[in-house]
Amino acid sequence: MKPHLTRSAPIPWPVDVDRNHVRQATSRLLAHVSDQVESDGAIRGLCDSRVLESALALSLMTRVGAVSPERDRLLGYLQVQQHAPQRLERVLATLAVQRATGKAAAGDAELVGKLTEGVLGAAPGFISTRRRKMVSAVLSVLGCPLPADVAPTADEQSPTDPLHSWAAVQQAAVALILATAAGVSNRVTDDALRTLVATDPGNTVWEGYVLMHLLTLHALAGVPGQEATVRQGVRTVLQHQRADGGFPFVAEMHNWCTATGGIAMAAAGAPFGLQRQMAGMLVTHQGGASHAALSRGATLTGGWSMSPAVAQNDVDDTACALEFLQAVDPVAYGSGIRRGVDALLAVQGKDGGFPTYVAGASSEPCMTAAAICALAPHAATAADRALALGFLADSQLADGGWEPGWSSSRLHTLFRARLAAATAGPEDRRSAAMAERIERTVRETQNDDGGWGMQPGDPSDDISTAYGVITLTCGTDEQPVGRGLAWLLEHQSADGGFGGPPDMVGPRPFPYKFPVLTDIPVLLAFGHVRSRVSGVPAVLEVAR
Repeated sequence: MKPHLTRSAPIPWPVDVDRNHVRQATSRLLAHVSDQVESDGAIRGLCDSRVLESALALSLMTRVGAVSPERDRLLGYLQVQQHAPQRLERVLATLAVQRATGKAAAGDAELVGKLTEGVLGAAPGFISTRRRKMVSAVLSVLGCPLPADVAPTADEQSPTDPLHSWAAVQQAAVALILATAAGVSNRVTDDALRTLVATDPGNTVWEGYVLMHLLTLHALAGVPGQEATVRQGVRTVLQHQRADGGFPFVAEMHNWCTATGGIAMAAAGAPFGLQRQMAGMLVTHQGGASHAALSRGATLTGGWSMSPAVAQNDVDDTACALEFLQAVDPVAYGSGIRRGVDALLAVQGKDGGFPTYVAGASSEPCMTAAAICALAPHAATAADRALALGFLADSQLADGGWEPGWSSSRLHTLFRARLAAATAGPEDRRSAAMAERIERTVRETQNDDGGWGMQPGDPSDDISTAYGVITLTCGTDEQPVGRGLAWLLEHQSADGGFGGPPDMVGPRPFPYKFPVLTDIPVLLAFGHVRSRVSGVPAVLEVAR
């Protein structure tokens, strides 16, 4: 029998790693994550405060003259963030604090240019124009000058390209902010105003998207007649103010936390009853909320959104929900699984790849890898998966990686693509070559301490190290897996969880943090060790 080119036999146990230590660490982490599953099966992690939204909120309160204890708490949060380690966060906090305290703004054209270039360098190329305008709009409402290359013209026309609802609202808010700053009125501003008013910003934080709510209010603040809506919208967003005084990126991501947490818990040996409870929650909320469609193009429908209160379905949530449901009970959840599979296939691009949201949008490597893994159990999708694997191979860069996706960690797409490659046919040489390049780049970028950083040369962090371990458990060399495991074991917290910087980004490339989304990748790594490394106990009990 010929060897399978994209799958290897289980690797030996790393000689320098204590098996019982791994078992105990896995059990403690599994218990830590399990304790966050609520009675309906959902993991409801809270999103931490972020400087971007907090700066926009304080600037908005300053703009409308709001005075309240909530505003004072927010000011205190941003005063602390003026000393944040990230330059962009320091600048945003300082600009907002200066405007709130009546001091001269420190924004200048050179600073705007440098910050914008830094943001664009960490985002996929196909969104660069949209992201440049967004950064310029944010800095504009914080008192910085408007770059000439983003200023709108009087004859500008409204875009018609396929775009999901979140991006459409963002585009409308940014267009109106830039037009106000430039003193321009055109067809675009009329269309943008209609889109923003449709989100009902005075009474609700649309889709739970705090950032978009704040950008919408800033846009409307420049439109005569919208004063009452803006003031009411400021009061509405206060329901999402965090204990530290800041504001989060989004209100909730219950489906995403539950689906990814479920995959990791199933891999690590969580009690089956708990897995069924979590799967039932996802089935209940398939399809997302019922909101008016604001997207341009055929959106993904019949899948999953990031949370029950959110209407916008996406490939990532749908793929992870499918993968979890199929792991728990593909027969009992067969109807929902079939709907989800059809939803994914409906947005597959002609190039074989998958976008995040809307059919016809640019295919993305990370989304494509996620879709391949979700479709793998379905023999009828073999031709679709072959096309998707071809897209992955075609888009792989010379260094073995891919362009930035929805994570600031380079290893996020690498580990998902390696798992996708493992679903290829036994003689698929192209996918085998792709897998070999993935493993090589991950081995070569392992740090001396055994961990991995977000980018080559960065300090090791918990999430990237988990991604590195998952990737290399698919290979044949146990030594780097052992070194990565040893790093993780040294960094487990007393409560069984893990810490370190967040990797998920939104909108790209701005990172946001749900603490449980640090625990979940590490638990998944332990789960892959459990299934791919010889000599691990077959059952891991939940320590309570």
